[in-house]
Amino acid sequence: MQKIQINEIIHSDLLVVGAGIGGLAAVIEAHSKGIQTTLISKSQIGGGASYFPLKATLGIQVTGDKSDHELFRQDIERVAQGQNNPKIVQAYIEDSPQAIELLDRIGFKAWKRNDNRPACFAKYPRPIYLINNWREAAQNAKQILQQKQIPFYENATLLYIATEQNQVQGAVFELNTTGQISYIFCKTSQIILASGGIAGLYKDNLYPQDVIGSVHYVAQRAGARLINLEFIQFIPSFVEPKYKVLFGEHTLKYVTKITDSQGKDLFSHLSPEQFQKMMKDRSDYAPFSIDFPCVEFDLVMMRHLLSNPQEKGIYLHYSPELYQDKEEFYTVYLNWLKSEVGIDLVEDQIAITPFAHSCNGGIMIDEYAQSDVNGLFAIGEVSSCIEGANRLGGNSVGGSLVFAKRAVKQILQNLAKNRPVVEAEISIQQAENYFDSLQNPNSDRMRSSSQVLTDIRSQMSRFANVYRTEANLRYLKRHLQELEQQYNPLEHLAFQGIEIYHALKAAQCVVEAMLSRKASLGAHYIE
Repeated sequence: MQKIQINEIIHSDLLVVGAGIGGLAAVIEAHSKGIQTTLISKSQIGGGASYFPLKATLGIQVTGDKSDHELFRQDIERVAQGQNNPKIVQAYIEDSPQAIELLDRIGFKAWKRNDNRPACFAKYPRPIYLINNWREAAQNAKQILQQKQIPFYENATLLYIATEQNQVQGAVFELNTTGQISYIFCKTSQIILASGGIAGLYKDNLYPQDVIGSVHYVAQRAGARLINLEFIQFIPSFVEPKYKVLFGEHTLKYVTKITDSQGKDLFSHLSPEQFQKMMKDRSDYAPFSIDFPCVEFDLVMMRHLLSNPQEKGIYLHYSPELYQDKEEFYTVYLNWLKSEVGIDLVEDQIAITPFAHSCNGGIMIDEYAQSDVNGLFAIGEVSSCIEGANRLGGNSVGGSLVFAKRAVKQILQNLAKNRPVVEAEISIQQAENYFDSLQNPNSDRMRSSSQVLTDIRSQMSRFANVYRTEANLRYLKRHLQELEQQYNPLEHLAFQGIEIYHALKAAQCVVEAMLSRKASLGAHYIE
């Protein structure tokens, strides 16, 4: 029987998990406050979902002048539909204009957008800052960490959070150094999780491949609560002529026809006037939402793909008038798409499909990003933050910045209380006992960890996507349970064995949340 032995112990006031924008912002803010901090990252520094570069720019929405406070609250609460925490919303409204400075401190050069177009789902316009040049910013971030002598571990995966009497005691992470795997215990009373959302549980997603939602289950085992997991935003993205490139939904109003791969019109049931109105309305927002009549676009697309799993996506046919639109919102995207990605929407064959994008739910936190467990914080998409049933565009990265600052503020108070930490040996023994419990002698030894992850992603994409039925979700629940019975994570330690087991458990949590939500709401649709 394979066993995990933890043979190295490190000490840190704070452990930050994840090196995207949220994790880096937390590290730099904590360092500036004199908190001795260690960072671990599943991949390279700057490898999180917020650095995923296949988009022209990324926007961050912040509060405008004093008159915008109430308008911003109305915008957020309207799309959240009562599924979020008003105290968290208030924190974002108050702090977002100041938090933007963190971008510069982690290597980005943000600039303010010139137009007055409201963010996706927003009714009122307000300041939106844009960032790009992700690779350069990632290099800048790594240099900043090195200059400040902040210890960090790349290729490090969180596997276990140790607690005692609802207080963080430390964490175990797996370190992969040129194929050599070791297990390290970090003795700490404070942890910030900034590891990304659960969109990586889907075959078609806009995440780096290494972000697979496993930390959600690790946090739940430690005592944190998971909420709103069913509210995943799905957004159309390219599958032809390139794969996994963010699609500009604002171009949809120039689409003249939508077909399957054989040229059959998928909207023949609509008159030309009805089709044109649907496409114009759908061009005003990006992710799926049940709140608009033009939801017909998304539902027809998903029903078609569910009934025809051999199809890559739906095919869009554009009018040449698209490239005559000189509004900045079009020219910036279209120029980037043509020059950087090599896609011409008129000349190329264009196919799109729903991709899992942003996650509105996750670890339940308070207005200082602390979970139900003392010393365990979550920021970014791993948390259930400002969002509820749906989310305004531009609030995701902004939330990471605001709550990185707020988490550090609370951690300073926590550390000042000098909470007692038990001996590391006790926590290490508990961790090793947990890993031993994952041994599954009745498993199918031929089923590899990569096969398990591929199976999870394929089934989630098909049955837990935009268009959901209770029958499909119940089938998926049984399938994931059977997959767990067949899988032995300890047989595949060198190939993310335990992490993929945690991702499988997280997928089960998502399906349970979808089954529990009986009515369609926001980003959730069930037939």
